[in-house]
Formats: sequence, C-alpha cells, structure tokens
Amino acid sequence: GPAYLGMELGVGETVLMKAVAQATGRQLDKIKAEAQEKGDLGLVAESSRSNQPHDVSSRPSLTAGGRAMNKKIDIIKGLFVACRFSEARYIVRSLAGKLRIGLAEQSVLSALSQAVCLSPPGQGFPPAVLDAGMGKSAESRRSWIEEKSLILKQTYCEMPNYDVLIPVLLKEGIDELPNHCKLTPGVPLRPMLAHPTKGVGEVMKRFDEAAFTCEYKYDGERAQIHILESGEVRVFSRNQEDNTSKYPDIVSRVPTVTKDSVTSCVLDAEAVAWDREKKQIQPFQVLTTRKRKDVEASEITVQVCVYAFDLLYLNGESLVRQPLCRRRALLKESFSEVEGEFVFARSIDSNNTDAIAEFLEQSVRDSCEGLMVKTLEKDATYEIAKRSHNWLKLKKDYLDGVGDTVDLCVIGAYLGKGKRAGAYGGFLLACYDDDNEEFQSVCKVAVTRPPGDW
Repeated sequence: GPAYLGMELGVGETVLMKAVAQATGRQLDKIKAEAQEKGDLGLVAESSRSNQPHDVSSRPSLTAGGRAMNKKIDIIKGLFVACRFSEARYIVRSLAGKLRIGLAEQSVLSALSQAVCLSPPGQGFPPAVLDAGMGKSAESRRSWIEEKSLILKQTYCEMPNYDVLIPVLLKEGIDELPNHCKLTPGVPLRPMLAHPTKGVGEVMKRFDEAAFTCEYKYDGERAQIHILESGEVRVFSRNQEDNTSKYPDIVSRVPTVTKDSVTSCVLDAEAVAWDREKKQIQPFQVLTTRKRKDVEASEITVQVCVYAFDLLYLNGESLVRQPLCRRRALLKESFSEVEGEFVFARSIDSNNTDAIAEFLEQSVRDSCEGLMVKTLEKDATYEIAKRSHNWLKLKKDYLDGVGDTVDLCVIGAYLGKGKRAGAYGGFLLACYDDDNEEFQSVCKVAVTRPPGDW
C-alpha cells in the first residue's frame, strides 16, 4: 500500500535467511556467506530452493505480536517450498522490498493509462474493442495516449493510492478520474522540488522578466501538515510517510495558530530544530536526534519551529493550480505567527541582484542553507512531484568559488548488492592525521557509476 498508510511487512534479511535455511535444510551461516558473495538473497533462494512440490492455496496475512517472527518464517517457508524455478528469487526480493526488475512508477502509470485507453473498461468478455486507437495516424495516436497518460499521472500525484484510482478507472474511465479522485486532507501529495543554481546571475537569467520571491531555505525536515474537517491534524514527510506520532508538539500547536475561518487545509512547511533560550535555529543534526515515532510530548528535548511557506488546499478547494502569490496571501490570511513555534518563511520580493546577494548572505548568517527562489505569478502553480525550474535553490555550497575541497583516500570498501553484486558498492574515505601519523575515517560514499566506467 501507499507509504502514508504505514503498512510494512517487517520482513528483514535475517527472517528471509532463516526461512530459506529451514526450507532447504542448509546451514544458516552458509546462506549468509552466499548472500554476502552474490549480493542478492533472491539468487541465493533460487539456487537453494527445494524440489519438493507443494501447493499453497491460502493467502499470507499480516502478523504482529511476540511470536510474529516465527509466524512469518513459517508463512515464507511455505511459499518458498512451493516455488519452482525463478519464483523463489522474485518472492524473496518482493518480501525484501527490492524487486530489481527496472520497473519505475512512471512506467506503471504509462502502461495503466495505455491499457484503459486502448481497451476501454466496462466491456464484456471477450472485449469488443481491443485497440481504440486503431485508424489513427502514428502521431495522432501517440499524442492521444500521452494526453490520457498525463491525466492519470496528475491525478495520481494528488491521490497516490492505486486502491482508490483503479476502481474509478474501471467504472468511470480515465477522463472522469480527476472528478472523482481529488486532493484530500489526510492523503499526502508528493512535494514540489527545486533545481539547484550556481549563482544569483543564473537566477536572474532564468526568470528574466518574471516576478519572483526569495525565501530562506531552512535546514530541517519537510513537513506537510493536514487539517481534516474533523479537526484532526496529521503530519507527513517528504516521502509521504506519516510523521504524526513523531511531532505531537506540532499537532497540538497547529490548532492554536489556525484562524476560525479554516475548516480544512494542507500546508507545506519545514520543521526546524529551535533553541528556545537563544531564540535561534539549530543545525539539522540536532533535529535527527529526536525519536522517530510514538513520541510523548513530555519526552521532547529538541524543540521545533514550523516555517510555513505554501498552502495547497483550503476549505474544500485545491490550490495547486493557483499562482504562488495567491497561495501565499491565503496562507498569511489563514494562520497567525508565534515566535519559535509557527512562523512564515522569511522572504523578499526583489529583482535587484545586490539585494538578493545580501539576502543570501543573511540567510547563511541566520543558520539557513541559502535561498529558495520561486516565480510568483507566471508559471507559478504547484507542480506536484516535479523538480521544477520555476523553483530554484541557491545554496552556499553551490556557488562558484565559495566551496572548498578536501583530499581524502580510500581505506575500505563495501561489497555491492543487487545490480552492484560482484563489485564494490561503496567506499570508506579517510584523511591523514599528521599529529598522530594515522588515517582518520571521515565518511562513506556510494558508487554511482557502473563498474565498467571505473
């Protein structure tokens, strides 16, 4: 299911290895050694599978509780014993959440839209129409499919749940999808992202005559805050995970800063660590020390301030197709600021190069990463799930001539997994300590280029 429902199988590599070992009679340490060598537990399962034919007619159910691990092992073992050929590989990969078949979500959406376009739902069996695009020219057919695919992709961005979308697709068709599946408080949408830039000059060139605003880029965690009509407050992460139990302080605070005119809304904001005594922003690393779930308000040691910068939904109306200037005005009309608790992102509306450069320097002095530069009126809609050129991020680290370099050397390597099986998947880097005449480890880096390009 979608990330915001929080339904996880909770099946780790250890559980899978034990299930493979029990089903095949192999020793667990040998399973582990082979998995380390191959970098893919699915391949280990396939080569280790039992040849005993079994049938599995029941569907596995979710399990929880003190004996959940043993129950899971038994269920997986039953599935595994019934496998033939490559089935074991893909069942183990599916349970591990690492299918590795190169199927991206956009490909799934494109295939789904083509299926309902070419063979419209609602037909009997066998279907009378297998290719509704027959007779169209190649160009006309392609543009027609792309148009329908865009409808599905845009709707999915606002309602990222196949269990909701597909029944509507089958009953109403793709053209009616936006009328039945809309942005809804309680269901997170994917955030709009920004493109990096290397200087103020590039920003001025990119936006040319367009009006734009510069906002502080806060160093915290993206927080999409939903107020449901029932009054319930939910908080979601950038990856659509439910963070409500992580931020009970935000949940209790939001109703106090919300004006009476607001019955429901979706806010885009940043949760930032805040020092109440010094009244200043703390580094992101401080925020990461908070518990990740089931936090009690009395246990909170790291306070947060919410910096709100966008309003995506208000009182039953989606605002994502409204320009930013309108969304920002509604945001400020609908909420009140409280220092150190709920504040609007600091911003200036200017096209003066010197003013923007000074504002950038001030943002760094105020413990921020830099600036977010956004169009206000022209091409200023909220582009869900896109890294748009209408939002640019101007960080100190990106500026030409500002960053610094450091010389590091490799002191260790990590065996790769999945597509990097049989090669190194990461390296441990270190710098030389002249005083102690030894190497001090600094960081781990992942390999992004294929082994053949090294």
